[in-house]
Amino acid sequence: MVTRYQLTPVSSNRKTGPIATIRVSSNTCPSTCPFNNGGGCYAAGGPEALHWRKLDKGETGGDWIHLHDQFRAAREANKLKPGTLLRYATAGDLPTIDGRILNAEQVNRLRGIFQSFGLKPFTYTHHQQTYSNLAVVREQCEQGFTINLSCDTEAQASEMFQRGYASVVVVPADDTRTAWHDSHGTRFVTCPAITGDTTCEKCKLCTKADRSCVVAFRAHGAKRKKVGERLASVA
Repeated sequence: MVTRYQLTPVSSNRKTGPIATIRVSSNTCPSTCPFNNGGGCYAAGGPEALHWRKLDKGETGGDWIHLHDQFRAAREANKLKPGTLLRYATAGDLPTIDGRILNAEQVNRLRGIFQSFGLKPFTYTHHQQTYSNLAVVREQCEQGFTINLSCDTEAQASEMFQRGYASVVVVPADDTRTAWHDSHGTRFVTCPAITGDTTCEKCKLCTKADRSCVVAFRAHGAKRKKVGERLASVA
């Protein structure tokens, strides 16, 4: 399956605010992701799933060359201005070579497209945190494309944060914490767009590769109960 991309120049999502977003076909998702195959992935249910399936079927979007054309058309229509935040992969993940190893060349190519249009890209990856994958993540962060590591537990998120990586973690939907420190001194902050009256466009916390905290997201979507059960099993 060819990896497909669909650009939304101005998101209507209340949480993100009017930033640019890209949805990526599901073949980019790691088989090792615990939210895969009925594990509670928010993008596999609800309205997002309808758009995602259309992308997978080839009814929307196109390959990375077509993605460049989407950006150009959006700019010509004055729908994409320099300095705009770009959330890559509202559904999907980064491209790989074999489903496991991040494709450094392709990720570089994507960053080149984003930055050539003056955008400020950020994303999250749930691919395994191997030496080669982490090298790609670190390089991209240094070049201005912030890639957040999606971690499976608070302990893992704390460890990766201590190692210098921008890290995020999912917590149960009924978790009422807004900010806390773990036993290692790592600070956790629940996504401000969840706990307060703000948006990704205004907050920008996840766009900062050198931030001072792990960002926690409360499980959301139709499968949030399933996510809570999985989190309880690994606690």
